[in-house]
Amino acid sequence: MSVNATANEALMRRYYDEVFNRRNLDFLREHLHPDVVGHGPGIDDTVRGAAQVAAFSAYVYDVYDDYRLSVDDVVAQGDRVMVRGSVSATHKPTGLPVRFFGITVYRIEDGLIREYWRAYDRHDLYDRQLGGWRP
Repeated sequence: MSVNATANEALMRRYYDEVFNRRNLDFLREHLHPDVVGHGPGIDDTVRGAAQVAAFSAYVYDVYDDYRLSVDDVVAQGDRVMVRGSVSATHKPTGLPVRFFGITVYRIEDGLIREYWRAYDRHDLYDRQLGGWRP
């Protein structure tokens, strides 16, 4: 099967808008591989399966108010898509405004999100902006 980088880029742009800005978890059911694996910035931050990815997304909704994710850059090549995005929100438990940046690399398989690796500055978010708050 040939890989369409343009289609993969479009999928990821839509993913960010639907899941994070519109809070549409139904999008995940249609666009995640059932055995998706998500690698986070910490050793214990791996999620496995579409249900865990959906649970993580729901957690974001629970912890942050007025969450807005902007896609700043997208680079697609072959089955990989790199997205650099920025988030602004209000952290519900503390009431503090936050802004953070992240980069995620996705692997697309047969038009579905199969695997991803995300990174963001946890120290800046939790220690500097949230005064040491931890999930």
